[in-house]
Amino acid sequence: MSEEEREILRRLLSVDFDGVDALRAQAEAVRDVESNCTCGCPSITPHLDHGSAPPASCRSPIPAELAEMNRPDGIPRTVLCFLDEDGYVGNLECVYYDDAVPEWPDPRRCAVLIRDEQRYLEAVGLPSGATVRPHNPYDRWVSFEEQQDGGFCASTWSGYRECLAADGTEVSRVFTK
Repeated sequence: MSEEEREILRRLLSVDFDGVDALRAQAEAVRDVESNCTCGCPSITPHLDHGSAPPASCRSPIPAELAEMNRPDGIPRTVLCFLDEDGYVGNLECVYYDDAVPEWPDPRRCAVLIRDEQRYLEAVGLPSGATVRPHNPYDRWVSFEEQQDGGFCASTWSGYRECLAADGTEVSRVFTK
């Protein structure tokens, strides 16, 4: 596994959710990887000894995904992690929304999106290190739009458009319904 691939996996697992400790142990136990896509993206299948780390008790795809905050040469990419049927990392998928190239996004420029069981956003770990949640703790974000300054805007279930700066401070919150 290349250092670049390890950094992507470390960033993806840098937030807390049920099962993340097992996944962190699995990430350390990866022996090698193989490319698993023909579109030109860098997606991989990690190989590890199942006896060297416990299975994860979370769903697949895992609740965390990476979202590139900006990409000067194209549309920002996302990275998803899928588990195999035994609860082990089975696929690290780099999703392109334009022409695929064989490179991972820079994990230092990626937000970690934390999704609930229905795949709505319950929190975002920003590249600055700040972790933010919707203004109302019972709300969820239903969208995510990265901004050029490293912040993002998102719409909530309850009808608000919330914009946050790169450091996690709330810039605006406007009712839109």
